[in-house]
Amino acid sequence: MNKKVIGIVAVILGIGLFGLFLFFNSQITYGKIAKSPTPIPSGTFEVYDFFNATTTSATSTNVSNGGYLNVTGAKKVTFYFGRTGYLGNAGTSTFTVQTALTNSGTSTDWITYNKLIDNVTNSNSGTLTRVGSVSLSGSANIGVATGTKMYSMDLTTDSMYLVRCNVWEVVDGEHYCSAMVEW
Repeated sequence: MNKKVIGIVAVILGIGLFGLFLFFNSQITYGKIAKSPTPIPSGTFEVYDFFNATTTSATSTNVSNGGYLNVTGAKKVTFYFGRTGYLGNAGTSTFTVQTALTNSGTSTDWITYNKLIDNVTNSNSGTLTRVGSVSLSGSANIGVATGTKMYSMDLTTDSMYLVRCNVWEVVDGEHYCSAMVEW
């Protein structure tokens, strides 16, 4: 082969490779690329206070750090809802937990989680008692006007991204909501 033919083939091959490069680098991709959060080492625990000793109805997003907890990849999530003495302590504190796939700042992102597992004795059939809200008041609920109740999330059937805590107060009381997460 002569040098002229080899030069022409090399130029054509170079132009072809450059064209392929431009073709593959100029493709438009639609959709959202998922990014995994930084993995947390297995066997570690985190305690998170959504709010502590609030004396009014509240949503945990009112606290300075965003008020929500990222529970992606958690093995267990247990909530502690509490009520302490305040003034006459004649009221009721009703707690709910909400979950969200995103936190765009709108209330429509949040869904009330209705499968909190109550820390009560279950029947021999092993059926767990699940609830959507927790009310703490006088002797009808926790034996005294102040105290703490513990509830867990069912992570065997559900996956969560974000969780937050809400409390509605009737009359008076101090309320707190915390969670412990095992990774």
